[in-house]
Parts: sequence; structure tokens; C-alpha cells
Amino acid sequence: MDLDSVSTVTVDSYSTLVDIGSQEAVLEAHVEGLDDAESVSQLWRAQYLQYSMIANDIDAYRPFWELIGQGLRYALEANGHDVPEATRDEIRRTVYEDELSIFDDVRDGIGRIADLGYEVYIVSNGSPEMLEHLVAAADLGDVVTDAISADEVETYKPEAGIYEHAAERTDTPIGEILHASGGGMRDVWGAKHAGMSTAWVSRPGETLPTEELGSEPDLVIEGFHDLADRLE
Repeated sequence: MDLDSVSTVTVDSYSTLVDIGSQEAVLEAHVEGLDDAESVSQLWRAQYLQYSMIANDIDAYRPFWELIGQGLRYALEANGHDVPEATRDEIRRTVYEDELSIFDDVRDGIGRIADLGYEVYIVSNGSPEMLEHLVAAADLGDVVTDAISADEVETYKPEAGIYEHAAERTDTPIGEILHASGGGMRDVWGAKHAGMSTAWVSRPGETLPTEELGSEPDLVIEGFHDLADRLE
């Protein structure tokens, strides 16, 4: 790809700015007798992402906050844990509001990208309230131009509509946007399919299975400092 054609940078939120691995410790702290927090955490995330994609298909949009709660209940029950609603709510609030675990490279790395003259936007399935907590926790208020929520169009990733909406909101031709996303490839594939250039954030030490369904990302980066180096 030609990085000179990039005029705006968009970034994913959870698994890209926020380390979702923090779910494991919170689950262990709140669920008595939990033997395999890693498996429960993985199922929790997989389930709420699956709900989001099903919601697209059956016109059953719900705020992401609700889907996270539904996914948590499913994951716990699937593993034999009957956890009261109040406890589940506390787990969800701790992970996604009160104690967000922000990757170390986020604040300074994205700050460098903004200093290069790029407008940076968060594009997320998260609800507006969730994104307010994220921006505050990551100290990005004076760095990112805005946070764009799926709630604005009631469409979740990887549907093209949310990326097209992001292009409209940023007033940028979609082909001039570079979208950076970590974790699985779903968001990278969605952004690429919609017409964006893409960067997959693969931080050192992360081990994820190879995925081959969609298009390869244009860049594979180790974090936001790496992206700033390439854009510089």
C-alpha cells in the first residue's frame, strides 16, 4: 500500500486499545470455584461478538453493553456457574468501565500519529458511554478527534455500513483511511472489504491462530509506535 495516500487513521477499541485479557483476573476474583478463567473469558468474548453479528442479520440491534452482559451469562452458565445478576454486572463494569486495562503503547503511540498531522478516530462496537470511559482511561481526550460508535448506525462490525459511516463522520474518502485493529481478523477483514486500508496490531508476545477467510492486512504492526514510525 501507498502510505502517502492515507489522510485519516481509525483505530479499534477492545483488544486494540484495551487488553481484554484482563477479564480472566476479574472473573477469578468474583466467581467462586472457577477453575478455567481463560476458557470462560474466551467464550464470553466470542459469544458477545457472535451476538453482534447475528443482530446485524436479524435486525435485532441491542447496545453493545447489553450484548456483553448476555455473553457473560452464557459463558458462565455453559461452564456450570450460576452467578447472580448483581455479580455479573460488577464483573462487566470492572472490566469495561472501572478498571480498563490499556495497552502501554496506546497514549504515546497514538499521540505521535496525531502529531504527524493525522486525525485519529476510534471506531468501535462499544456504546457511547463505554467509549467515554475508554477515552478517559487511556488519556486520549486531547489526542483522538472523536470516538465513533456502532450505536450511531445500529450496525456492528464487520458490516460495511459502520466503516462507511466512519468515512462520512471523518469526512474522508474511504480509500484514504487506514484502520488499525488487534485481536482476531474480523475487524480487519470488515474494514478492508468496505474499502479501507488496514493494519493488524500484533503485539510482541501475542499468539493467535492463523486466519485465512478474508483479505490480508496491508500492514502488520507491533503497536502504535511501530505505526507512527511507518507513517513518519
